[in-house]
Amino acid sequence: MAMPHWIEVIKMDSRNTKDGWDREMSIAQIFGQMFSGSLVAGALVGIPVVFIVALMWLGEFLPAESKLADDPTPDSFVSSEN
Repeated sequence: MAMPHWIEVIKMDSRNTKDGWDREMSIAQIFGQMFSGSLVAGALVGIPVVFIVALMWLGEFLPAESKLADDPTPDSFVSSEN
């Protein structure tokens, strides 16, 4: 059966020898995956935090009247005092 040209078939050595496994390469790959995972986790946590801090910083420039004003839509949130 012909395999598509974009599929690479890797055949493992049927003998269980140490020649087929490179410890340093495995450690390097594991470290690389851990490092890339930490970058993704940092982005998933850091981007929303930076966004919230930026909104808080922009809120400092609002006039005092807008900070102390009553909520224009008081019924827009669910109230537990019904």
